[in-house]
Amino acid sequence: SFSAVRHFSADAAHELRTPLTILKGEIELALRASQTEEAYQHVLRSCLEEVDRLSGLVNDLLFLARSDAGHLEREHTAVNLAEVLEDVRPALLALAEPKAVNCTITSPASVWVTGNTSMLFRLIFNLGENAIKYTPPRGRVEIRLSQQANAARLEVHDTGSGITAEDREQVFERFYRTDSARTRGGSGLGLALVRSIVLLHNGQIWLDSEVGRGSCFLVVLPLDSEASTKDV
Repeated sequence: SFSAVRHFSADAAHELRTPLTILKGEIELALRASQTEEAYQHVLRSCLEEVDRLSGLVNDLLFLARSDAGHLEREHTAVNLAEVLEDVRPALLALAEPKAVNCTITSPASVWVTGNTSMLFRLIFNLGENAIKYTPPRGRVEIRLSQQANAARLEVHDTGSGITAEDREQVFERFYRTDSARTRGGSGLGLALVRSIVLLHNGQIWLDSEVGRGSCFLVVLPLDSEASTKDV
């Protein structure tokens, strides 16, 4: 446990240090000599990007810390997961278009679960964003929502490079990134957040992947106990 804490602290410090170093460098450069208004605007935009990056990282760390401590308040309300998926759709299509990735999203009209809408939005977005990020141009990402028996099934398929057996064992760990992922940026917290959200909703998550043939993440969540009456 102590080793895990030390490892986590070192990784967190590393991720926080990078944007802080960039911020410091940009500000020092701007102060060395008089700059044009355009140059100052460029520095301010760059600094704002790093502040946004820091803010996102801190928020993710706080979410995980509260989740570990059991301090997250859960809204036990009925949520139509199909509607959440529709809300996520524009953001994912906007990510896929510049990369020429064919992203398809399919679902029935309603699949009711009990949970927190904003958390479920983030769960779907993180999985979709991850799939698009590691899918090459003209590749495919398919997101399918379905209902089977007493569970909602969310499947995210991609035609990316796939994940080795060794990496599959650790891909949900915080700050863990495969060798190929290290060149693509990110904090390595996206899938850790997904797993925490799944567990908070009493669900399960699996990864099926083969190097060179892509990956599939499967999330199974229990249906809302009154789901059968929601569409009446």
